[in-house]
Amino acid sequence: MTTVVAVVAGLTVWATRRAPETDTQGDPPRSAPTRFDPGQQLFRLSLLPGPVHQIRYQTEPDLHIINMAGRPDAPRKSDETSTASTWRVEVLMGARDTDVHRYDREYDQEAGWRVPGESVAPVRGRPAFQNEGGVLSWEYAPDAWMRISATGDDPHEMTRQVAEGIRWETTPLALPVQAMELPDGAVLGGADLRWTDDELRADDEPLENYAHAQYVLQPIKGYGGFLRPDIQVGINTESLASGRHNGTDDVTVAGRAATAVDWVRTGAGVYRVEQLPGGCAECVAETRIMSRRGNEALGGRDMALRLAASIRLADGVEDPADWRAR
Repeated sequence: MTTVVAVVAGLTVWATRRAPETDTQGDPPRSAPTRFDPGQQLFRLSLLPGPVHQIRYQTEPDLHIINMAGRPDAPRKSDETSTASTWRVEVLMGARDTDVHRYDREYDQEAGWRVPGESVAPVRGRPAFQNEGGVLSWEYAPDAWMRISATGDDPHEMTRQVAEGIRWETTPLALPVQAMELPDGAVLGGADLRWTDDELRADDEPLENYAHAQYVLQPIKGYGGFLRPDIQVGINTESLASGRHNGTDDVTVAGRAATAVDWVRTGAGVYRVEQLPGGCAECVAETRIMSRRGNEALGGRDMALRLAASIRLADGVEDPADWRAR
């Protein structure tokens, strides 16, 4: 086992080109790489309908995804008590030659597979298409596309506004994990950060904040856009008790309360430890084994729990609000 003490951006990644090439920071790139750095945030959204109260940023080697939700700038009326979102925006940014429409591409009997929608006015000088559902497909760089969708008062106008306001600013993702005992050869393959202020689930419980790093244990040749991580480690604000379900065992690790779930047939499992040292008393550390290869590399339940117990908060990101993508 190898102990890695680092923020995610400092870990080895299997991307050789870290970001799109730009003339000046914030402008559309001249070109896009075939692989992204999953430890970096590559862009941000600047033109939005109102204050943001929920953000999720996900990375894969060929795809970065940001979801934002919020409410209008105007104050609520006296009879408005719901904290539900009134607008949502999702942007999928693909690397060069990546299909950002994997799940919604239309098929034409004569033309074959094609970008959904009809050609519309260019966005920032680059080709764009839009369908009746409000999805905007934009070639932000040669052979590199964004898929932008929105819900709200005017989804068509909102998607174009969002595209006009995209800024390319490469920054490290603020994944708050350090001191992780990972198997030799573990390589960062993806990341997932979620921050929310006060939106509630249907049972009136607050939605959790979390930060996860996903690792692969062997090089993936001919990567086709569907990453299957072997191990995921992270931190979340869901209590140990609320994460229980059938098959959960109560255990302890170094005197700390923990839970373990093993799926023997697949080799997968979930291992959670509370009482996280540092400034986030409500946080729970978590290891997920996501493949039989990951199980074999860790050596089973005891080592998976040990890995979860080794997670610490990185300096400067003790508050879940600091995990927020920008």
